[in-house]
Amino acid sequence: MKIIIDRFDGTKKYESTYELTNEEIKGKTLLTVLFDIKQKKDATLNFTASCRSAICGACAVRVNGHSYLACDTKMNELLAEYGNPESIRISPLGNFRVVSDLVVDWEPAIENLTKIKPGIVTDTSNISKEGCKQSQAQVNVIKKSWDCILCGACASECNKLEADASDYMQPFVFVHAYRSAFDSRNLKPDAHLKTVIDNGLWMCVKCQECADRCPKGISACADITDLRIMAIQKGFNEGMGPDHAEAFLTDLVDGSGRLNEVRLALRSEGVIKNMGKLDIAANLMLAGKMNPLHVFGEEDIEGHDDLVKMINAARKAASKE
Repeated sequence: MKIIIDRFDGTKKYESTYELTNEEIKGKTLLTVLFDIKQKKDATLNFTASCRSAICGACAVRVNGHSYLACDTKMNELLAEYGNPESIRISPLGNFRVVSDLVVDWEPAIENLTKIKPGIVTDTSNISKEGCKQSQAQVNVIKKSWDCILCGACASECNKLEADASDYMQPFVFVHAYRSAFDSRNLKPDAHLKTVIDNGLWMCVKCQECADRCPKGISACADITDLRIMAIQKGFNEGMGPDHAEAFLTDLVDGSGRLNEVRLALRSEGVIKNMGKLDIAANLMLAGKMNPLHVFGEEDIEGHDDLVKMINAARKAASKE
């Protein structure tokens, strides 16, 4: 079969194709195949790898447009996933600047990690006697986020980063902010909250690509949701993001139970900002996606009363946690 690898030599992009037999692939991981190509076919190929044990996260790449941890990806399973094709394409991670071939620049991501202050401030007054104890339940809240190995798979597939990275951080940065903010030993969770709010907390589009591609089963999307909840609970409830969320809830509970597109825009951004989006509104109306008469309200959906009961029950349960 053919292994096509997207290359970059610092000035131009190109691709290299390598022919491998079934015996050269059988029983191997994707990372082993990359090493075989470098050692036996093309010494100029550049990629990063270290532990070979799915711990360091250094070997993440894209295959056919999707991110994989190379050392944790068996070739037979990978090929079966794509219907045993005659060729596959290996590329560097998306949403990173490419340095050389499959090597990407991590400096901007590390800078973002530094911004969120991934640590905790504890009460040291009694630490010499009792230490910083946690119950198992408290540990479980952040336990999964500790599994992040900074492989970049989530960032590679993030649709928000691909659309506009200027006001957003990599999904794994939010995971580390979550871990610090929700650590029961932390006396200053606000230090992490303020940074993520200023760097795109409310910009996540909930595409779930981060959760789908994480080799450790972490959902950055879920952690972002919990950070949003904490932010509102701590009084950080100003701005388009919180207003947008409140607009959704208002339609579900106090409205018809169906999202009111007209009122959503007005509640989220106000009348003045929406004046510049009349062309978008017109296109939505022409496509039948928005009814201007719904600004006056619409009929309740079937089962609206039951929906409100479920939401109120969820609120009550959350208040006890």
